[in-house]
Amino acid sequence: MYLDNEEERMLNGEEGEAKKIAMEIILRLGDFYGAEKTVKINNAHISGISYKNIGDAGIDFLEKFVNEKVAVKTTINPIGFDLDFPEFFTDDDDFLKKQMKIVDIFHRIGVIPSLTCTPYYIVDIKSGEHISWAESSAIVYANSIIGARTNRESGISALASAIIGRSAYYGLHTDEGRKATHKVILDFSPEFFDYAVLGLFIGLNIRNGIPYIVGLKNDLDALKSLGAAMNSTGSIPMFHAEGITPEWKIADNAEEIIHVDKDDLRATKEKFSVDIEPESVMIGCPHLSEGELYAIEAYLRNRKLREGKNLFLFTSRHLKNKLMNVVSKIEKSGAKVFSDTCMVVSPISNRYKILGLSSGKATYYIGREKIKVFFSDMETVLGMVTYES
Repeated sequence: MYLDNEEERMLNGEEGEAKKIAMEIILRLGDFYGAEKTVKINNAHISGISYKNIGDAGIDFLEKFVNEKVAVKTTINPIGFDLDFPEFFTDDDDFLKKQMKIVDIFHRIGVIPSLTCTPYYIVDIKSGEHISWAESSAIVYANSIIGARTNRESGISALASAIIGRSAYYGLHTDEGRKATHKVILDFSPEFFDYAVLGLFIGLNIRNGIPYIVGLKNDLDALKSLGAAMNSTGSIPMFHAEGITPEWKIADNAEEIIHVDKDDLRATKEKFSVDIEPESVMIGCPHLSEGELYAIEAYLRNRKLREGKNLFLFTSRHLKNKLMNVVSKIEKSGAKVFSDTCMVVSPISNRYKILGLSSGKATYYIGREKIKVFFSDMETVLGMVTYES
């Protein structure tokens, strides 16, 4: 890879040990993927923030960067509990202390303590901007909905990019790397929940590639759900939706064509769902948007939580603070609205044997933990733990 003078200084350790390590990470990635140079980035988002996910080894790695500051505006993913209600998620003092140690490290290096998987609701990212984002659902949203450019970064490579303000120039940073590899034609008109199931189907059937999808509607929350699910069952960092996404007019050169009908979705849903009433319902993976919070409040307006059931909702602290009136109305039903964490990265899901979920991403990851999942649309799962009052 070609390195400019500043990059050479960082690689040689002249700008400090943290930048040297970061530059080595980006250089190795670039060499592996055949990048000829780096590209300057304007923003970074780092995953691997929960102690549940990274453990002691992750803390040891993060400590190598405590004397450095990020070079670009940087946000971070959810942690293992809500900062206001840590005891609700775990009584393990060691877990709590080590999780807060992780948060403190990121505070010291200058990141925005967003603690959300939906940074696009907090920072202003523009089409064509080069960024370095980890977090599977955010990557797809940035590339597909916003038109920004990021590869499918890990928490480690996103942190390295944040420290030096650069990423390796390959893959989705290039025009060629963003072209569609598969054309997916929907033989039906999808409803909201279909997007989550379709995402699981596409991930399972394409695995690695970029789909160009014909037949989607321009619903940002539905598209968010689609992208989150497809990058869980597969390694799919972006999609093109005909007539919707920024680059759709120049992306359709795929030779392989896949038709999807309702039977395909029905079979996919059955693959991940059990027909058993859930003990608890958890919604907000990815974190709930402003529109989704309003929709849930409207549904729960004259409803109450059933005895012995739980309803946990997850959103960013940014939106929770902004919509405190909406949150208060939701919680009058008996539901709880949390921020800073979610059902996937916290220990909370491990308390239950059967969960009700409307998220394809959460269904995939929680199902791998041997927890049974009733997977259905939001109104159905809400109705299973509430009643009209």
